[in-house]
Amino acid sequence: MTNSKNSAEILGKISKTSILLLIFVLPLFFLPGTVNILDFNKQMILVLLVFLSLFCYLLKSLIEEEITLNISRFNLAVFIFIFVLGLATLFSAAKYGSFWGWPLNIASSFLTSLALVLFYFLVLHQGEAQRLLFPLVAAGLLAGLFGLLQIFEKFLLPFDFTKFSSFNTIGTVNSLGFFLAGLIPLSLGLFFTSSMKINKVLNLIFIVISLVFLLIINFWVAWICLLIGSSLVLAFAITRKILNLQYLLLPMVFLVISLFSLGIKTPLFQVGAVPAEVSPLLSTNLEIAIKTIKNYQPPLSLFFGSGPSTFAFDYSKYKPLGVNQTAFWETRFYTGSSEILDRLATTGILGLFSFVIIFAVAGFLGVKTLIAKEVNKEDVGNCILLEGVLASFFSVVVGFFLYSANLSVAFLFWLLLATLLSLVNGKTKAFKLRPLAPLEGNKKSTTKLILWPRLGISFIFITVVILSLGILFFEGQRYFAERNYLLSLKNIQAGESLRAIDRLGTAIRLTGGNQDNYWRDLAQVYLFRINEELQKKDVSQPELVKTVNNLVAQAINNTQAATSASPKNVANWTIRGLVNSNLLTFIPEAGAAEAIKAYEEAINLEPLNPSLFTELGKVYLSRADLLAQNKEKMEKAREALNSARENFQKALNLKSDYAPAYFQLAMIDIREQKTKEAIGKLEMAKILAPSDARLALQLALIYQSDNQMDKAKAELERAVALDKNYSNARYFLGLIYDKEENKEKAIEQFTKIAELNPDNEEVKKILTNLREGKSALEGIAVNQAPIEEKPGEKLEELKP
Repeated sequence: MTNSKNSAEILGKISKTSILLLIFVLPLFFLPGTVNILDFNKQMILVLLVFLSLFCYLLKSLIEEEITLNISRFNLAVFIFIFVLGLATLFSAAKYGSFWGWPLNIASSFLTSLALVLFYFLVLHQGEAQRLLFPLVAAGLLAGLFGLLQIFEKFLLPFDFTKFSSFNTIGTVNSLGFFLAGLIPLSLGLFFTSSMKINKVLNLIFIVISLVFLLIINFWVAWICLLIGSSLVLAFAITRKILNLQYLLLPMVFLVISLFSLGIKTPLFQVGAVPAEVSPLLSTNLEIAIKTIKNYQPPLSLFFGSGPSTFAFDYSKYKPLGVNQTAFWETRFYTGSSEILDRLATTGILGLFSFVIIFAVAGFLGVKTLIAKEVNKEDVGNCILLEGVLASFFSVVVGFFLYSANLSVAFLFWLLLATLLSLVNGKTKAFKLRPLAPLEGNKKSTTKLILWPRLGISFIFITVVILSLGILFFEGQRYFAERNYLLSLKNIQAGESLRAIDRLGTAIRLTGGNQDNYWRDLAQVYLFRINEELQKKDVSQPELVKTVNNLVAQAINNTQAATSASPKNVANWTIRGLVNSNLLTFIPEAGAAEAIKAYEEAINLEPLNPSLFTELGKVYLSRADLLAQNKEKMEKAREALNSARENFQKALNLKSDYAPAYFQLAMIDIREQKTKEAIGKLEMAKILAPSDARLALQLALIYQSDNQMDKAKAELERAVALDKNYSNARYFLGLIYDKEENKEKAIEQFTKIAELNPDNEEVKKILTNLREGKSALEGIAVNQAPIEEKPGEKLEELKP
């Protein structure tokens, strides 16, 4: 009996310690070994500690043969919320991403929400609200102090990714401001209710650090949150006749500072390096949400949205045309500017309603309890604490209407909710799990009735063990998959394509082939491999053909796997189209057809993206060139050329200043020998994209064909100035210098080309001719593309 009691006590301590540790650690936690260093790793620690606490809590209950539960009817609203979210995940446009989050939005995924709901119930049963809240304020203090040092570029950590003023342990700079502003009213309540001097000092320092941080970043949402929180503290205090000047002074100061800061456009202190943050407008967010629930997958999307974490899909599909006239026209936002509007889009009317009911009812219960509570000298402390918790809760809720929530902010919301409910309705009921003595004369039936509580909790315990072990196992696999993915990106940057393929393959196996971004990048790496094989000179032709064909098949298969893993992600179809268009040399007809199909599907998912129409037009242009090689297919070639022109024009209709579309239309004019028209379009493209070296080269070549040699030379010199390693631009510039009898400058250009392309025999021959005083091309056929531009040579440009 003693051993059982000791075991139960140990399990209880482990359960409570896990929650306390989570409250302190989660706002500060990150790991350097993954691409997503913050929320991905925060989700892991959240799931690990929540399931550990739940496991110990249930096992303790089994040992003690008694379980204590909070019996508030409010908990039904939380159960309904997670049930609706589960249905939204089941009907999601991307079930894998909606369940796990990454590579989509992690904070609003089903797994994160489930862990937060379990965390809510565990906190609700821990009691001792003050004991749970001090670790949170301590974590907020450290997060705020670290964020402040980052803004002042005082980098304490050795990792490269921390050497930016935008890095902090919460998320963006603005999200840290939101987090701190939401905590200030709570910290104020803790300051006045704590009996320990160390806790008072801790809260006072936190408040000072938070205010300094908010004054520096001057984020309007954070000020509104603080304004709401401080106003509520004052209103509650006056209502409850807590007219202590010392207690009222600080919220009055917060109120004045908030109002003043909201009235100015720039930060009060021009210090540090405060990075800008971009998000869709609230009006854009609302427009996207309404269109999503009406049109995405009717009628399911009306009730359940597009699926948790899938706002990126909604934004691609329904963003307004006006976005194309901004600098962020090609940005794909994974969250909107409002958590509430995001939930409308991704979880539908039922998802939003179930979420709103939670904070509406909780807020109502909190206010009702506070107003009805009798305040005496012994109870003032509890009343002030409830005021602080309630004010912080409402400030975070208001913030949800104006800003999106990352995992740390969502965690703060659920912790405040649990604390609020424990203060409002802390009543619990103990349920016995041991069999009772059967009644006389009804032995069998009574035994059946009285065993069900223990059987029920045993079943729940076993289910929790199985689910937690399964989720933790898969979370571990996902972590190691991300580790391999990050290492593969480093391999790609180092030109180690074989190692990158091996590591991406490992990442794919660890995630069961369900993570689409792994497949996308693997397909692009195979483009590198194809180029590497084509560069080899010690391989027989049959062997080369066999190897290249295998690599082509692998690249295509990987793009198909990406679109199968997440068919509603426009990025997958874009890469599928890009890979096939890069392989037209090897599979001309099939590659063109597949690329056209892929880009058309991408356009269906992102209909206002001019780059997709331009890429589709380029495929038609290549198809026209291939068909034109056969005189019997000239009519089809003209049709393909017209389709290309039509798509380039559609791109310009969507974005009138889109330089690549002008460039491609000029390429059509060149094919049709309309030199003057082509020059006009290229000059327009030059105005729109003055830093494009490739455009400068093409303009130079067409000037040259029109005998405008001075302009041609000027454009080539501009291309070389823009890209000092642009071999083709140096090649034609060197030829112009040679024609001008400027051998010294010509030699300078071809010497640089030789350094960049040491195996190019033609360049070596040209240098020999120039040094011997001969014409550069003596004995050499003119080549309009002397230096091969490698397919897929810039991975970052290939990625959407």
